[in-house]
Amino acid sequence: MRRNQQSFAFADTGNRRARKFDPSVKSNLFLAVLPEPETALQAVEIGRHLSLEFGLSRNFRSHELMHVSLNPIGAYPRLPEDVVFAVCAAMANVHAMPFEMSFDRAMSFANGYARPLVLSSALRSEEMMDLHVQLAKEMWSAGLIFSYNPRFLPHMTLLYDEKTVPERELAEPLRWTVREFVLVHSLVGEGRHEYLGRWPLLG
Repeated sequence: MRRNQQSFAFADTGNRRARKFDPSVKSNLFLAVLPEPETALQAVEIGRHLSLEFGLSRNFRSHELMHVSLNPIGAYPRLPEDVVFAVCAAMANVHAMPFEMSFDRAMSFANGYARPLVLSSALRSEEMMDLHVQLAKEMWSAGLIFSYNPRFLPHMTLLYDEKTVPERELAEPLRWTVREFVLVHSLVGEGRHEYLGRWPLLG
């Protein structure tokens, strides 16, 4: 499916800039990897401890919403089924091996009033970068709008707060093996995700 929409979008995946709220947006689509359930619960506990230590919001992100974004697809007033179909067809061409993901520090990103508190790593995962690039190439090949960021920084958002947490190393890194990536449909304002496609990393 050709859309004549090819363009490089150098995404700010660190969410460091303030974004305007658009009330018309009800559906947000993006590609991501998910932590294992036990790892997601560990991430929530890290958020709780940091919230108590720094007096942050207790509006923690649910373990069911924990993810690491790879490539944004778009924000829409309603779910675009044609885009979902095209993305799913393109992602079937992706080939990558399972790899270990590790986050060894927590920090706040500067993002206007609501600053995300995230887990990240001092060393960039080359496997995640390779996957990020490959997904962008497949979307380009399908004629879809795609994003590529040479400064891509994998991270997992724990919560949002107006206060800033300085970068700090975790007592123990958060680790898991990435075995698949998914197409996420975030229902804006409802606090829930739907997974519209899953692709195992089989090499």
